[in-house]
Amino acid sequence: MQGRRLTEEQINEVKRLFPDHTKREIHEITGICVSCIDRIQAGFHLRKSPEHLHNMGVRAGKASNIARGGDSSACYTPEAIAKRIKTYKQTYKTEDMRARWGLPQLTKIRLKHGCKHQQDQSSYLRRNGYIIDEAEKVAYYTDTTRRSTRLERLKRGEKRGPAICYYEFKPI
Repeated sequence: MQGRRLTEEQINEVKRLFPDHTKREIHEITGICVSCIDRIQAGFHLRKSPEHLHNMGVRAGKASNIARGGDSSACYTPEAIAKRIKTYKQTYKTEDMRARWGLPQLTKIRLKHGCKHQQDQSSYLRRNGYIIDEAEKVAYYTDTTRRSTRLERLKRGEKRGPAICYYEFKPI
């Protein structure tokens, strides 16, 4: 048994409402079932608007906070957001100092050390079998390491052409 076919006006109405309304709201406004709305969404590659997605996140955060017994009004005030940013920056700075002194991390924050070129160089050296000591900026090599004579000729911090050496090379 086939269901009724949707008219062009109904399809256009769903397309117009979709970016800023939930599927349940569209169902209540138009009377079209949610599975038909899903088919229209998939067929026309419809997407929610950024404002709608942001509002959905805010509503979900408030609902979660209320479910945990908190006050929903204080979640997204500019003062609360500024406090979170300040706390994150302080935690990042502490973790960064711990990493520089060679201590283990206490959080799962991903730290960025050095510039992109240094990160690329350490990745290249690891791939070739060097053992990298980030705290001391030393790259150790073994008998099985595929050595980079171009980089090993440079002293740490020396620049020759496009190559800058960020590590000192030593046998293990």
